[in-house]
Amino acid sequence: MPARLQIKSEDCSPLGRFILQYLEEQGISMNRLADLSGVPQPRLRGACFKGTCPTPETLRKLARVMGKHHLELYTLAYEARIQPIPEDAENTSLDILMRDLFETAREMGLTVPKVRPSKAKIRKALLELGFSSDNSDECA
Repeated sequence: MPARLQIKSEDCSPLGRFILQYLEEQGISMNRLADLSGVPQPRLRGACFKGTCPTPETLRKLARVMGKHHLELYTLAYEARIQPIPEDAENTSLDILMRDLFETAREMGLTVPKVRPSKAKIRKALLELGFSSDNSDECA
């Protein structure tokens, strides 16, 4: 049984809450996760709090141990730092779409594919999502 954590969930960023949940599910301590990932324990602990900016290298090391893609941890780490979408923004703005894609993937428990999808698969997915060409002469 891991030692009782001094970090409270309400003090944590989304990444910090994810790390705490991982520790609990795995039944390991923060010190053990630090050892496994190669991230110094003070840096790991600091990455859990609101307002912190873990480095991409820290996120890559953690992702490897946690079995996640580093971009999944990156979105959690920087979720609170992303500028809010203005209320008068078009409902189809790229920012809103990208946030919805990441949020939906996270909610569904999806992981990033091991192999990058081909352009043909990406085109097909975009058409299925309702994207259309501004140039009606262009072939899909």
